[in-house]
Amino acid sequence: MSQTMPIRVAVATKDRNQIDEHFGQAEVFTVYDVSAQGVALIEPRVVEHYCTGDGNDERRDAIVRALSDCRAIFAARIGDGPRKKLSAAAIEPVDAYAFEPVEVALGAWYATRAA
Repeated sequence: MSQTMPIRVAVATKDRNQIDEHFGQAEVFTVYDVSAQGVALIEPRVVEHYCTGDGNDERRDAIVRALSDCRAIFAARIGDGPRKKLSAAAIEPVDAYAFEPVEVALGAWYATRAA
């Protein structure tokens, strides 16, 4: 099956070069469209990181809402709680590409969906 429409994803990255941020520590998620033509930067989305030790699930829920148009979220690590929330919102949590270059990782991930 080939994908004709780009797939929107978000990446927890400190420098936009590699997937190097924990989901709960991210203050910015960089949004990309991924397609057979490549990876296109869309925009950064600023969020309030939720992993502060106070058990505030509202921050986590706000992040999920802010990224609700994304089909997948890439991070260096995604805990069980966020993983369940993302999955329930039909957003794929992806931490299999931790510390890999963003464009390489997104391209590899896309190739598994387009095959």
